[in-house]
Amino acid sequence: MSNDTLVSVETFVKRFADAWADPTFERLIALVHTDAELIQPFSRNVIGHKKIDRWLKRTFAIIPDLRGEVISWAYRGDVLFIELRLYGTIGRRPVEWISVDRITLDGDRVRRRHANFDPTPLILPLAMSPRTLARVLHRQLW
Repeated sequence: MSNDTLVSVETFVKRFADAWADPTFERLIALVHTDAELIQPFSRNVIGHKKIDRWLKRTFAIIPDLRGEVISWAYRGDVLFIELRLYGTIGRRPVEWISVDRITLDGDRVRRRHANFDPTPLILPLAMSPRTLARVLHRQLW
């Protein structure tokens, strides 16, 4: 790996960490290409800025105070792995989980991201918040 590549990846990880520390739609969407694909548990795959923007808005409607903290990262070949601690509240219940995102970068933005996490910590808070659960189920079915 060249020095330039390492600097570019380190710069992206810093932008990623900053965006999740204080997320806004603009900061998060700026991390991805206009035709990027995001894959994650509990959701259909989303492709492109328009769908990613809608997915982010739905996610923040469920967890309005969602934040993330980069724990570690590694880059090998053309793949960036970021271990991220995500936390917030569903209803009035705190939630926290760890995701390992497998990211394919194209330049300084994400071309494809596959989030890997155990959704179990989200199930009880969702079940205990009927209004939020109804919104989630409605979005998954329609």
